[in-house]
Amino acid sequence: MATATDALARFDEVLKTTTVAYLDRARAYPFVKWAGGKRGLIPNIVQLLPETFNDYWEPFVGGGAAFFALDSRIRKAHLSDLNLDLILTYKMVRKDPGALIAALKGHAAKHDRTYYQEVRSSEPQDPVELAARFIYLNKTCYNGLYRVNKQGKFNVPCGRYSSPIICDEDNLLNASKVLGKASVKRWSFDHIRPKAGDLVYCDPPYHGTFAAYTGVRFDDNDHKRLRDLCVQWVSEGVHVIVSNSDTPYISRLYKDRGGGGGPGRGEPLSSMKSKVPTQSTVTVRGAASGKSCFWWGSLHDSARCSGQSLGTTS
Repeated sequence: MATATDALARFDEVLKTTTVAYLDRARAYPFVKWAGGKRGLIPNIVQLLPETFNDYWEPFVGGGAAFFALDSRIRKAHLSDLNLDLILTYKMVRKDPGALIAALKGHAAKHDRTYYQEVRSSEPQDPVELAARFIYLNKTCYNGLYRVNKQGKFNVPCGRYSSPIICDEDNLLNASKVLGKASVKRWSFDHIRPKAGDLVYCDPPYHGTFAAYTGVRFDDNDHKRLRDLCVQWVSEGVHVIVSNSDTPYISRLYKDRGGGGGPGRGEPLSSMKSKVPTQSTVTVRGAASGKSCFWWGSLHDSARCSGQSLGTTS
């Protein structure tokens, strides 16, 4: 059986033989729907950005809402996730959106509930068809969910959409252009290596919600490992922003931040709660407590050095 590494290697080899003509830069937005996407919380994330930063890292990229929204601020990006099909799709959008668009138009012309079942059951090996299948199912499945069974097979039923937008040609071309500045890897969050002055935005599977986007659940121990790494990164001069659900466990985890006793020992990730500005109308659904919180840390910006969580009521 081919491994994920084999699939990525085969995929990259095919892409070496393809070329793409890009449009002039225009605003791009996520080309897939993603549970827990952050499009509605971008204004809150922007409030936490350092004035300047070097490379941008997003180890739980998902739909990439933050990356696309911050495009004008990003010079070089490192995007990663453990979802293999998602990463292969990012690679195809970046390298050959034209072929992907053609394949998606074919899916759109045939779409109905029977055809959806046929595509869901298929296992394409061609990189273009694999990426097109991923986007097609994402745009037409129930609520845009990504869920697999114990065998790793996608098993979300067809949604009840009257006219789903299966192929957003302009956005795919624009996303391809923006992704030209990004490396895209299938990596766990603990594989990234940010340097001093870089910005890391971590949006892990929310605590207390569905958290098995790759077939492996993101559990309490994973949340603690992430917290410890964030503390380490801050101590090394990296700007860090973390979003998560406002559960008692997460609140305790970031208050008990693994140390103390001076800059670089964890203080920048302390949690002080405040409400989102009153003009915010964002609602985050699915979090156990109905709130979404942010923690940040930076040794370079005293205004953000204490950390804060911003909650949005549901």
